[in-house]
Amino acid sequence: MEKYGQCSYHYYVRYDGTVVPLLPESVQGVHARGYNSCSLGVVYEGGLDENGEPADTRTEQQKHALYELLKALTRDYPSARILGHCELPGIHKRCPCYTASSEYVELQPTF
Repeated sequence: MEKYGQCSYHYYVRYDGTVVPLLPESVQGVHARGYNSCSLGVVYEGGLDENGEPADTRTEQQKHALYELLKALTRDYPSARILGHCELPGIHKRCPCYTASSEYVELQPTF
């Protein structure tokens, strides 16, 4: 989670649902090339199955904590869209191993 001498993500969500702030929101992360200057990075513990393959391994506690964190962030950033790496053009990552834009559709801005 650390690259270029700093944490890559702003928030880390543990298996038990604990949200750990890693990087101040005012500091640019290094989580999605081409999108770092206009985004906040949120990552959850896990993401790999028993064979080391990318998979949605979120616990119920993580799902709840992620939803609450994103709900709070959308209050602070009402025009922000919620997307996973896998949904960003030009980013070739499978994480978060689910479609965040549709999972959090009710938190998305309506333009």
